[in-house]
Amino acid sequence: MYPPKTKPRRRVGLLLRTLAAAAAAAIGAAAFAAPASADVTLLKYVALGDSYASGVGAGDYLGDDDCYRSANAYPRQAAYELGEKLWFEACSGATVEDVVANQLGHLNYTTEHVTIGVGGNDAGFSTVLGACAGTDTALCLGAVDNARTVITDVLPQRLDDLYTQVRDKADTATIVVVGNPRLFSGTTCADSLAITPEEQAALNDTADLLAETTAAVAADHGFGFADPRAAFDGHGVCSADPWILGYVGTLESFHPNAAGQDGYTDVVLPHLT
Repeated sequence: MYPPKTKPRRRVGLLLRTLAAAAAAAIGAAAFAAPASADVTLLKYVALGDSYASGVGAGDYLGDDDCYRSANAYPRQAAYELGEKLWFEACSGATVEDVVANQLGHLNYTTEHVTIGVGGNDAGFSTVLGACAGTDTALCLGAVDNARTVITDVLPQRLDDLYTQVRDKADTATIVVVGNPRLFSGTTCADSLAITPEEQAALNDTADLLAETTAAVAADHGFGFADPRAAFDGHGVCSADPWILGYVGTLESFHPNAAGQDGYTDVVLPHLT
C-alpha cells in the first residue's frame, strides 16, 4: 500500500458526505454502544493491471521496483476520492498471466473496489509499435494482424480466467475493467516515429478491437467497463493537447501523461461511486 506523497488534484463531495453520514450514525447509535472490542474493518481498493494502470508516463514514481507506479495514476486519485485504503498492485509490463501470478494477494472479503486494466501486453502492442516505427508499412500491418489474432483468439480465455479468480477472491467487491484509449490523432510529428496516418488508423482500429473484446468478457462476468476512448478523442499523439506521450526515448513512450491519468480518473471514478 502506498499512502499519498502529495495531495491529489481533486477532492469531491463524496468523502465529505461519507463523513457527515458517519457522524450522524454515531449520534444515532449512542444508545446502543458497541463493545470495546468491536472490530472496524477498513474498506480496500485493489488496483490491478499493466503500465496504463500503474501510471507509466505520468511521472512522480513511488518506488524503484520497475513497476513505475505513479503518484498521479488514476488508482491513486480514485482511492483518495473514495477514502479507501489502496493496494496498488498494477505493474509496468504485466500480462494477464502476471496479474494472476503476482497481483491477487490482497483481494479478500474486505475489498470494496477493484479495477483491472490489462491485455495490451498480451497482444504485444509494444512490439507492434516497434514494427510500425519506420518506413515498412507491410511489416507494420503484418504485426497489427498478428496482434488482432491474439486479441480475438487468445485473450478472451485469459481474461475469463482472470476475472473468475478476482470475483472468487473478492466476492462482494465492485469490479470495474478499465480499457485503453486510441493512441493516435491521425497526424504525424516528430514524436510519432514516422508512423503514417494509414498505420495509425490500423493501430487505432486494433485498440478498438481490444476495447470491444475486453468489454464483452467483462460483461459476461457482470463487471463494469470504463471506456476512455471518447474522453481521449482529440488528445492523441501529435494533437494540440496530447494526453499521450509520443516517442520520448524511454519506456514512457506512447503512454498517458499526467493529464491523461486525470482523464482516466474522470472516466473510472463514476463506475466506482
